[in-house]
Amino acid sequence: MFTNYGALATTWAIGSNLSNNYIQSFEVGYGSGVEAVTNVTNINGSIRVMQTGSPNFTTANKVTFQGDFTAVQMSGLVLTEFGLFTSGALNVGSTWFRSSFPSVTFDGTNEAQIITTIEVIPG
Repeated sequence: MFTNYGALATTWAIGSNLSNNYIQSFEVGYGSGVEAVTNVTNINGSIRVMQTGSPNFTTANKVTFQGDFTAVQMSGLVLTEFGLFTSGALNVGSTWFRSSFPSVTFDGTNEAQIITTIEVIPG
């Protein structure tokens, strides 16, 4: 059984600097709009930025990450996916978290801010 302490320790590990294996960057792209647990990357990653600030651990067993993209970075992008990665380099590494959704088109006047919370559930 995955214990309460195990969940808390895992949450801290996800957002902590442990041998460079922690989430530190956001990648956005124009993928298929479909996600699966077998995905190891975004379908078509376009832009990757380092997370804004530090992970937020204010709620037990949860860690929140924030990524900010400028209007210039997002200009012309038809956004359908984003993912969380350990590497800051585009198309490098495997995604820890991936989400897809109906397309959102950016015309160069809009910024994007993505805030994602991961909860580790004991049991």
